[in-house]
Amino acid sequence: MELFHNHIFLLLIITLLGTALGKIRIKSFSLGSSGIIFIGLFFGHFNYTLPADFQTLGLVLFIYSIGLQAGPGFLHSLQSSGLKMTIGALAVIGTGFLTALAASYFFHFDAPIAAGLFAGALTSTPGLAVAVEMAGSTAAPAAYGLTYFFGVTGVILFIQILPRVLKISIPKEEQNLNEEMSRSNLPFSINHIELSNPNIFGKKVKDLGLSAIAPAVITRLLRKGAAEPELVGAETVLEEGDHLRVAGRQPDLEKIQLFLGKTIEKEIEFDRRLTKKYIVLSKRNVTGITLKQLNCREVFNVQIARVTRNGIDLPATPNLRLQMGDTIHAVGDDRSLANVAKMFGNNIKEIYSIDLLPIFIGLMLGFLLGKVPLYIPYSGTFSIGTTGGVLMAGILLSNFYKTGPFIWEIPSTANSFIRELGLVLFMATVGTKTGATILTTLSEQGWDLFIAGVAVTLIPLITAVLICRFFLKLPFLRMLGVITGSMTSTPGLAAVSDLSTSHYASSSYATVYPVALIGMILFTKLLVLILQ
Repeated sequence: MELFHNHIFLLLIITLLGTALGKIRIKSFSLGSSGIIFIGLFFGHFNYTLPADFQTLGLVLFIYSIGLQAGPGFLHSLQSSGLKMTIGALAVIGTGFLTALAASYFFHFDAPIAAGLFAGALTSTPGLAVAVEMAGSTAAPAAYGLTYFFGVTGVILFIQILPRVLKISIPKEEQNLNEEMSRSNLPFSINHIELSNPNIFGKKVKDLGLSAIAPAVITRLLRKGAAEPELVGAETVLEEGDHLRVAGRQPDLEKIQLFLGKTIEKEIEFDRRLTKKYIVLSKRNVTGITLKQLNCREVFNVQIARVTRNGIDLPATPNLRLQMGDTIHAVGDDRSLANVAKMFGNNIKEIYSIDLLPIFIGLMLGFLLGKVPLYIPYSGTFSIGTTGGVLMAGILLSNFYKTGPFIWEIPSTANSFIRELGLVLFMATVGTKTGATILTTLSEQGWDLFIAGVAVTLIPLITAVLICRFFLKLPFLRMLGVITGSMTSTPGLAAVSDLSTSHYASSSYATVYPVALIGMILFTKLLVLILQ
């Protein structure tokens, strides 16, 4: 058909059919976004192709959105709280890398086939993107397509069988984790304390060094004999008998109470002058600024009690840096709160607006970083390429968060859109380019690829269980989240959800997901470099 030679129409039809194919679900199995590449293969077989510029544009949009999304979480995952899970994720990817490398030597796969095998068996689209860019061959998507099926179904079957093999009771695992969470994740609460420590009578709050004791905040006080409470700021002088309202988590409040005085039952009620207001931070010129810099207590006569970010309450400590979308819990009189609300914006619609300039600047920096020659002794010079440069730019800029007037982080909805758009362009173009040669590749190496794909999927899964369960001592449900997250397998996570409706697996999935995205990109690059 002549219409299929129109690139825009061809892209639209491949996207529509591929998305529809990806949504077909058989129990926990679905192709997801990979459905687009299979429809692209079909059209490519009949010589309907998309221009290479579509692939390049899609690649940089997709990888840059990954960098922005994964950057802050990547650094956080490397800290103590997620270190065990990170080790587990790297064990899966590293074992998959070694297995793919061994299979390549055994079956005599070249670099493109090996990279496609690695990406498909571990169901990693970013890995495929790197394989296509570095290897420059249609063989990589062909290998990806063949090994992807078992990569998805193998994880699902493994997760369903594993509890029976290990004789795990899912309800008991959930109960143990619930008890652990209740001990370690305490809610935000309020204590009222009567000041009785003579060592701090007549001292200003800023001179007490409360932050060194615990991250709790004195929000207001009621003077002895007074009828109305007042806000507490850095310059507030504390006197004997003051009743203090302190906000924080219970263990921190107990530490503060030992320092200040004794707990009392009397609530310091709001009066006609003091009210509480929830204010949403929506002004870009305020993001990235600390509470100490804003000094709301002295400038506006408003006390910030705490900040809610992504559903989590954070103590309003002086060094807390505000981010777009934070909910500020502020106390003060109506006029002062109105002024503070004006400063913060308090406009929910503004949170979802997108500034295109920082995005294009980030993409340009990524291109430039990818061209910088790097020297390794005894190995010569090389560059990290477009994917590496754009990924690095996204990671670095997302951690800077803000530079002058530019806010590098973008709303999650916008990030998802950019990522999906890039993925569609990349998968559709790669599919059409590969379609013409896929039958030749499969006829020559089909069975070898299938066997190697099974090995590259199953060996890392078994290794992950041994390391996570018996060495790292991760709870079973968290381990399942690590396994599915390290393979960025949404169908695998759906299979875990069939076992348990608790959030423990999904939270572990989210913890290791950034590491998995970046790890697959780096290991795929290394695999291609070794085999080229």
